Amino acid sequence: MLRGMFCLLLVLVVLPACPGCKAKEARHAGFAKSELMSHDPTLPFNKVWRAPGFDLKTYNKLYIAPVNTDYMLSISDWQKGERKAQIEKDIKEIGQYIHGAITKAFNADATGRFAVLDAPGNEPGTLIVEVALTEIVPSKVTLNALGIVMPYGLGLPISAVRAMANDQSSVAIEARLRDANSGAIVAMLADREVEQAAPVTVRAFSWYSHAKRIIDTWAQQFVQIAHRKPGEVVKDADTFTLAPW
Repeated sequence: MLRGMFCLLLVLVVLPACPGCKAKEARHAGFAKSELMSHDPTLPFNKVWRAPGFDLKTYNKLYIAPVNTDYMLSISDWQKGERKAQIEKDIKEIGQYIHGAITKAFNADATGRFAVLDAPGNEPGTLIVEVALTEIVPSKVTLNALGIVMPYGLGLPISAVRAMANDQSSVAIEARLRDANSGAIVAMLADREVEQAAPVTVRAFSWYSHAKRIIDTWAQQFVQIAHRKPGEVVKDADTFTLAPW
């Protein structure tokens, strides 16, 4: 009985106020042109734009540029705190993780839809993928630990526990696709995602596990988009998971 009540309590604490809702947009950073973009319900991003006449099927090669981390937004509370000296290193490593995740996802595509190039070129049929990291909020390891432990009897009200547990990890990117031959930007996107809610999670106990899961999902979505048929919907990431890792 007590165990069942505790599990129910964990669900109430961890679940977000609006399960199934798309994460709110990040503040526009300027890497992609916000005024041109709009929401497309067939794609899993906050906003997108395509140049008139752009046809993904006419491309078969990709060069994934190093991820731009210069657009990180103004210092937030977590950056002022316990790991301030580590922030620049963390941002660089997350940028490298994004690059590696996209590269890995396309290289793992058994269809070979796109050949991933090691160096940029200007050959026809080549797209350059340019991504900017515009927000990264890590898991608050200490607070998440307290959010799990406190219901055992440290006496704080549920409202306080819930407030700490809802301090969610998030990542935002803006991206551009550029025709390598002409140099013209042919598509853009902007998206922000927050960590998946779960009754119990061990990902909250490492700084960037939630963020990396979001990045891996983006990489898989990019591959799905490369294969999608006209009008086909590529679904957004689930906001809830039963998996604790």
